[in-house]
Amino acid sequence: MVLKDAGNIVKYVSCCPAILLDGQLAPSVRDVRGKDGCVHSITRRETGWQDLDDLPQAGEEIELRADDQTSWSAVRLGNWAGRVTSYNSGQIVGWARDDLSPDSPVTVVALSTDGTIVGCAVTQPDTSTPELFTLKLPASYSHAVRVERLFVVISGSDFVLQEGRVSVGAGLGWPAPAHVQHMSRSEPLIAIKISTPNLKEAPLWGDYHFANSLAASFAKIGLQARVDTQDSWYSASNNSDIDLTIRGRHRLKLDPGKINMMWMISHPDRIPDAEFSGYDHVAVASDIYARALREAGLAEARVLHQATDARLFGAHVQNDARMHACLFVGNSRREYRTMVKWCIQKNVPLELYGGGWEGILPHGSVRAQSVANTDLAEYYGKHLLLLNDHWDSMRGNGFLSNRLFDGSATGTPILTDPVAGLEDVFGDTISQANEAEDFTSKINDCLQNPDAWLARAARARKIVLEAHTFDHRAVELAQIMGLSDTKNAVVAYQVSNAASHKIIATTRFGDT
Repeated sequence: MVLKDAGNIVKYVSCCPAILLDGQLAPSVRDVRGKDGCVHSITRRETGWQDLDDLPQAGEEIELRADDQTSWSAVRLGNWAGRVTSYNSGQIVGWARDDLSPDSPVTVVALSTDGTIVGCAVTQPDTSTPELFTLKLPASYSHAVRVERLFVVISGSDFVLQEGRVSVGAGLGWPAPAHVQHMSRSEPLIAIKISTPNLKEAPLWGDYHFANSLAASFAKIGLQARVDTQDSWYSASNNSDIDLTIRGRHRLKLDPGKINMMWMISHPDRIPDAEFSGYDHVAVASDIYARALREAGLAEARVLHQATDARLFGAHVQNDARMHACLFVGNSRREYRTMVKWCIQKNVPLELYGGGWEGILPHGSVRAQSVANTDLAEYYGKHLLLLNDHWDSMRGNGFLSNRLFDGSATGTPILTDPVAGLEDVFGDTISQANEAEDFTSKINDCLQNPDAWLARAARARKIVLEAHTFDHRAVELAQIMGLSDTKNAVVAYQVSNAASHKIIATTRFGDT
């Protein structure tokens, strides 16, 4: 193809017109076939990038054909390398390499968010700098008043160069974070993506209540947000500007034309390292895990712990007439959960709510199969001690359970299993026990000497309500996503004003 800049021919290169990016196909792609001749199915959308339902394996070659092409273009998955090192004065500079053929030239392509090729460059293997490239952008991009997003990829591959999601426009250096000022509308729409299967099952999923509380907090600072359960992730009405993935059990196929942010709150063992590179922003509900990601090369990993809905949990404090018993709210997960087992073995007074305990506990041990989210604060406030535990992968990696924040907001004493990083957030306000005797001893102390435990719980409540509510997280997320720069003056003022009054504190372990 021939590229022109202000009417002058810049370079003649051969570029692949049909692009595969983050497991999705450019809007122009019509057909996909493997080397065996089999055609892969495409889920066509009215607009935007398309899903490749049967993603080939790494190392496999496929062929793509665009709507306006008669010939096929080969694409190889995997075994590529490269990085953008700078962007300045309309030039993108970096290096790229074919790991299977290091001495061969590599074509680097700059794509707009709709899949249009806006610039190309070719490495020169026969020079002293065989992997380097300089890609000059047309003046319509480098001097544009409106900021644009570009993706820098290797032609004939599925590979996006590291740091290859670049914001360009007049007066911009590199790198620039993804900001909503790139969007056309003045009031950007945030879609909160959760792993809850559907709305029918939603009331039984904590992620659903988590996301709805966050959406309400976004609304308080003038931001539009909706909650998408898994069955509506890719619906035709998916017209959001920002996709905020509350990363739990399932992986979302990203739309490269949007701003994508991950907030990982659980199950770090289920997330492959390669997934992080597709996101513009990554936040993690663990100081320890965020630090590990930064040390592994994900420099922008930020800390955002879980939070509580102060409207639901912050209003309930009931220190009088609390029941002298432990409260445990949770399903069995098809196992005899340790704290419940210890309570039964040690004859500890226990109020148990949850499903799946049939065949594990004697009949009559469970008070009810569930507690409505709107009633949880009242139940926490009626009991003298709340029990809490974590998944193994969360405990070792420092992901603090949401129940620690909700329970603390009600001023209820909590006894939890040991979890890394607890003291960094809560100090000594929440007790831990990792074996049966210590567990029983601490419960007896709480039931016999409640005043000291309630005093510590009051300090935990203060910690949560001053720094760990969804109102705090909404402002933090808005700042990370650049919404203080949005065209909507009211939203920009709300976000900036909240930050200036130190509602939030985002800097930890070198975060910027």
